[in-house]
Amino acid sequence: MSLRKKQFFLFKIASFVLLFCFLSIFNLVASPESIIDLKWGEPTYETATYVKVPLKILIAPHWKLMGPNSIGDTLINPPKISWKNSKNISNVQVFWPATIAWFQENQRGQVYRHHVFAMLYVQLKDRNGGELNIEFQGQCCSSVCKVVRSSLSLPLNASQKFQGGIWKMLSFAFLGGAILNVMPCVLPVLGLKLKGLSKVSPFLLRRTFLMTSFGIFLGFWLLAIATILLKFVFQREVGWGIHLQNPYFLIALCLIMVVSSYSLLGLFQFNIPRWTLRFVPKDYRTSLGALGSGLLAVILATPCSAPFLGPALGYFLCGTAQEILYGYTAIALGFAFPYVIGFVFPIYRFLPKPGGWMVLLERLIGVSFLGAATWLVWWPLRSFLSGFMQQLALGLLVLMASVPLLHYFLTYRLSLLWRSILLFALPSIAGIGLFLLPFFSQQSTQKISMQDGKIHWISWSQSLMRQAIQAGRIVFIDVTGTGCLTCMLNKQVFLNPKIQTLLGKPNMVCMRADYSKGSDEITALLKSFSRAAIPFNVFISKDFPGGIVLSELLTVKEIEDVLILFNKKNQDFSTRTISFAFPFNKTFISKSKGVIEHV
Repeated sequence: MSLRKKQFFLFKIASFVLLFCFLSIFNLVASPESIIDLKWGEPTYETATYVKVPLKILIAPHWKLMGPNSIGDTLINPPKISWKNSKNISNVQVFWPATIAWFQENQRGQVYRHHVFAMLYVQLKDRNGGELNIEFQGQCCSSVCKVVRSSLSLPLNASQKFQGGIWKMLSFAFLGGAILNVMPCVLPVLGLKLKGLSKVSPFLLRRTFLMTSFGIFLGFWLLAIATILLKFVFQREVGWGIHLQNPYFLIALCLIMVVSSYSLLGLFQFNIPRWTLRFVPKDYRTSLGALGSGLLAVILATPCSAPFLGPALGYFLCGTAQEILYGYTAIALGFAFPYVIGFVFPIYRFLPKPGGWMVLLERLIGVSFLGAATWLVWWPLRSFLSGFMQQLALGLLVLMASVPLLHYFLTYRLSLLWRSILLFALPSIAGIGLFLLPFFSQQSTQKISMQDGKIHWISWSQSLMRQAIQAGRIVFIDVTGTGCLTCMLNKQVFLNPKIQTLLGKPNMVCMRADYSKGSDEITALLKSFSRAAIPFNVFISKDFPGGIVLSELLTVKEIEDVLILFNKKNQDFSTRTISFAFPFNKTFISKSKGVIEHV
């Protein structure tokens, strides 16, 4: 062999060795992401804030991806998807399809081959859109096992699809505000306003109606500003009537009711201090009182949730600051609508003439104010007091409520000193004691009832709800509170024999959430279904992960109809799941039918 041929032969050998070493080194140091490839499917927007996002994971040939754990597994390294760096997203739930059992040297695990589809249920904080940034981590095995990592991003924005809903929700807000006028918590103020209007001269009526309407609008605008500050500045979850989740606000409102009842029952009259009269012209004192009555009506209306109001509030509280302002303005317009009519049309002709009926109406309104104060202590405040402290609070309230009776029977038999003690010292001491009770009270052990006849409720939690859904159960959630009047009416529906039977079946899981004290988790739950007030009831299952929300005032027929729909869907679960949850290529669907049926 010539020297040149030997050199060429050695060169080929060296080149082959270098190429082999390069390929080996490249195979060892190659990025783990090359083993898997992540791709998004087409997002499905259930609502403007609830999105289902399919995730396709392509696995390289001869590799296996370890799946979620199963009972009896010894090879445990499930895949993980984190979304911490996402924008404007409050929660992400991940559902994995069924796995294939894998055995190796007396070891057992669950794996995926070739490709796998996961379904991500994404909850946006509001309708302003967001960005889903996921970090995937899993273990892939071939001749060796490696931990692989990959990241993927997806912009989410449903504003175009749901932009037409604002007009519908504005009309709902208007109707809900109008219905608030006949709710029990507002009726005493309306009676007081009727009595006051009968005293006003006809030429001042239009101004009175206008100032009352302005007071209502001012009250709702202040609520809107507070909501915007809490949401966008302090980053707090907000809901309807959150101020009633503060015990000291409840006690202050209770004392305002008691003092107002004293005035209406004839113990004394409210008079503006004389030094302020120079700042308030005589012609405008009636208007100032009308403005105050409008503000008071707003405060008393916020504990109530009227029909149409829940969906509207949930929609606007998930929106921008401008949309929140629009929503509260629409509620104010509905709430002030009777006064707006009085301002436009000459309805003074239909008002009753002053007479003896006014004294009787004053007494009735005074008693109704005492009843409202009793309700505040007996229902909303009980969530913040222990059993003994609640009894003591009721005792102090009864003591204050008995002052008008004592004044009526004993005022002419007592000296001026004792009358002063009776009218001022006794209610003042009782009021101060009522204010101090939450400070000295231990954590309340009184909670909402967790049993309605044969229905045994369990306390709601996010983790328990997910476990029940993944196990194939139908989950019924009842978000309620101790101070919710509509919730009490709904409990009568739960006692119906048909509902007892339906909700007591083995495939049902009934969960109850207590919103009396407020909870960021429960607020997030309400917000995920575009709601901001209670009562709230929803059915959820693996078939309906987006849930079916019921109306605020439940009926037996509505619950029956929803459960019939759930049971009907359970019968064709496998067919519907393939076409609904995994909208990718048909070839994969037909080959993977056996796997997808168990998702």
